[in-house]
Amino acid sequence: MSSSSPIDYDALEATADIEEMTENEFNQCTLQSLKNDKLPDLWLSPEWNEHGDYVLEGSTEELGWLGHFVKKSTRLERFGLYGSEVFKECSKQSVDLFLDDLGECNHIKKMNFSYTILEGIIYKLGPAMKNNNIIHLVVERCCLGVPEANFLFNTLRDMISLEELYINCGLGDGHGLNDGGMAGSIPSLATCTGIRKLTLNGLNLSTNSCAALSGVFPRILSDDGLDALIQGLPTSAATLHLGGNEVTLARQLPLLRFKELGLWGNTLCLDGPRVIAASLANPQCHLESLNLVRCNIGNEGAATLAEGLRNNQKLTLMLLDENGITEEGWNAYLPIMCNPASINATHGSNHTLQDLGYRYMVRQDIQTMLDLNSDQNKSRVAATKILQTHRHLDMRPLLDGRLILMPHVVAWLDRFAECRLDLKLSSLYEFARAMPMEVVEELSGMKKGKKRRRSSA
Repeated sequence: MSSSSPIDYDALEATADIEEMTENEFNQCTLQSLKNDKLPDLWLSPEWNEHGDYVLEGSTEELGWLGHFVKKSTRLERFGLYGSEVFKECSKQSVDLFLDDLGECNHIKKMNFSYTILEGIIYKLGPAMKNNNIIHLVVERCCLGVPEANFLFNTLRDMISLEELYINCGLGDGHGLNDGGMAGSIPSLATCTGIRKLTLNGLNLSTNSCAALSGVFPRILSDDGLDALIQGLPTSAATLHLGGNEVTLARQLPLLRFKELGLWGNTLCLDGPRVIAASLANPQCHLESLNLVRCNIGNEGAATLAEGLRNNQKLTLMLLDENGITEEGWNAYLPIMCNPASINATHGSNHTLQDLGYRYMVRQDIQTMLDLNSDQNKSRVAATKILQTHRHLDMRPLLDGRLILMPHVVAWLDRFAECRLDLKLSSLYEFARAMPMEVVEELSGMKKGKKRRRSSA
């Protein structure tokens, strides 16, 4: 039969045996199940492995029979290609015909492409992806150039049933993909309103792409959607703005990784501030900027957030405007930024937070602490708070060190308390009163010309 003449598989099906369609016994079993409309999954692979239900061996007619039964199947729900040379032994014409037949099967729910060279064939896969109610699409370690990526994302516009999208390009698999190009493709996801899980790895996403992602799902992104989005973002994504959605933070979500997070306009549940506070209290938290404007925080939520900042050394800005917070809520922040319980407590206070929103919202003493924290020299910030809070320094914790520590105390006072002569004198007086004989002996030794003892410390 001439290769240029189309084969009438419908006419041949009545008389042809499975053994005539393919010589391989494993392929015969798969083809028989497909013919009998009892095959739910079909993987094509260049060699036998755990992925391969069918290994193509180069026969144009064999691939034709496969496409013929795929086209007629009403039970086939999953189709996959595995391997870079899955169609190596097949002619381009036979591959094109098979993909055309695949496009006529409208029962497939899941598609997987793994380690496959999609250049050339992805354009023929378009109808198959569009004509089916695909809910699960996986593109794993496939070579994707800019044209292929653009086509793939444009095709997503018609995949309105999609619930899970997994794209993972390993190093070297995404040829020429960049942040700007992906930012232009990502808006195609907006029509996939049922998406529940999103993974986008190895696509060189950065600031522009993440900004595009944040605008893809306006008013439909809930906690589940946020979780899926965070899990799908590359580790390099440090900024996420999701204002005006339906995020409630009813459960703990992985917020630690971001440096900048915008959740303005989301009505958080009562436990929402506690979820954020837990992240802020975690030593692994990277958050530096947090926008919580109009998030239903209230006084109780404000106090909860303040407690999360007790040992936080990263967050500099937390916008809390328009959250119904009164003086009761703001009061929680003063002891966090300047704990007066002791000198050590003051020294260990939060010296990082610099902005809580509009200045008119908070009391002047709290705003003073925020302004003080803006100094990059945190030693000076801590010292200033100590001097402002403790009018008389308690030297008792230092007396166990005897006179060895006195020079350090004097040096510290010289550095940070230039205008507090009273503080210097009272501190020295406490040393002398606690250890009079050591002071007398030290002075007596100096008069006799003895060398002063030096600490080895």
